[in-house]
Amino acid sequence: MREFTEAWGRSEKTPLWLMAGGAALLTVAGIASPPDSALMVAGGVVSGVILVARPDIAFALIFGIESLFTEDVLLVNEQLEQTIYKISLPYLGLNIFEAALLLLALITFLQQRGVVYGTRLDFALAWFGAACVVGYITCLIYYKDPALLFEPRRLMHLFVAYYLTVNLLRTKESLLIFLTILLAAVALKAGEGVYLFTAGQGLQIKWKIRAIFTDWADSLMFVTYLLILAAFLVERVRFPGKWIFTALSPVVFFSLLVSYKRAYYIAILAGFVALFWIQGRKSRFRLILFSGLAAVMLMGLITITDQWTAVSLRVQSIVQPTKESSANYRLVEWQNALICIRKNPLFGIGLGGVMPMEIWLSRTNLLGVHNTFLWVAVKMGAFGLFPYLLVHFAFLRRLHRQNEVLRDPFLRVLSKGIYCSFIAFCAAQMFAPMFAQMRTAAYLGVILGIGMMLAQHDYLPPSQVQSLDK
Repeated sequence: MREFTEAWGRSEKTPLWLMAGGAALLTVAGIASPPDSALMVAGGVVSGVILVARPDIAFALIFGIESLFTEDVLLVNEQLEQTIYKISLPYLGLNIFEAALLLLALITFLQQRGVVYGTRLDFALAWFGAACVVGYITCLIYYKDPALLFEPRRLMHLFVAYYLTVNLLRTKESLLIFLTILLAAVALKAGEGVYLFTAGQGLQIKWKIRAIFTDWADSLMFVTYLLILAAFLVERVRFPGKWIFTALSPVVFFSLLVSYKRAYYIAILAGFVALFWIQGRKSRFRLILFSGLAAVMLMGLITITDQWTAVSLRVQSIVQPTKESSANYRLVEWQNALICIRKNPLFGIGLGGVMPMEIWLSRTNLLGVHNTFLWVAVKMGAFGLFPYLLVHFAFLRRLHRQNEVLRDPFLRVLSKGIYCSFIAFCAAQMFAPMFAQMRTAAYLGVILGIGMMLAQHDYLPPSQVQSLDK
């Protein structure tokens, strides 16, 4: 098996068309209906070969394919669409995405003979991981129910994804493949959004307008796509498929526009402000030019799809919230969260605990905390909030330092794109319980891992990087 791995899997000349073909095959296989589908069997065989021979490519495919699946698309009749993403494997209690991550982590650990590569972010992440364990123990003490694993499972995605990223994406080739497959998956997902919209599907919200993709993670991926692509366009640096992804950017813009999560309007604005701030004079001029072209494109899309009323109502709900608006309910939730934090300041109410509502809400279904920082403080107290903030501070500080010192143009611009995407993520966290979303925790682990590995790709000689990959 080792000889097969080295002969087939470790070659830097593995063609990208093979990766794209594998991604397409696995995507079709995932959508097919088992057990009668031959494509499902073929997809399983292909995935098994790739999993053993090239776990780095398997990781890219798993994350890319998972990004294609919609966790929460509602039709006009407001009935939830069941997806393979929500299907749990028998006797395991894990969904297919979680099982794939754990299997890949096991294979990675065995192939590396138990060696775990560390980064300078390990201390903050280890502290936050300890806070998660204490949070689950606190929940056990309060509720006496060991089955309250929903929130701990979601947070495990962060740590597993980070482990896989720093241990698998250890060459520039692997990083390029991962980025290409991920952007392709996001573009295909955006194409699905255009199809759903033109087919007359979507969620009928209170303003009598349709919204596609009600999941926070979908909008997050659209914003990440646009910001990373914008960084490469402004810096005029090449990467595989750059102009194809640029041509597909209007589709991604449109899907972001008609997604339900209005907070990402603020998030992408924060990301572009950060991109403008870190550029030089010439790059800033190009960014202004590109932003003007993007604005014209957006106005054209809004006009063609007759969405001016919908967009204006969404923007108005942000800048002028009414008593019944989502913004007002978030303020009430934050007040409840602060009361809860004062009562449980050190370790919180535990992962899985329910926050008591001290202030009355007319819509009783809103029992969460639409603010990730407050959510962490409520669930894990100061013991969890401090390391979580430390992770943000250490990561942003690392990216800010390496944005100008990385010698490789591709790595330097990717660092800037990740920096802006993370700023957008931080802005979105102010309005959403990000760890209540499945894909968001894994996204954070991947972004943190890639950002911490860029300097490694830049400074290590090719021979030493290749030996690390083996």
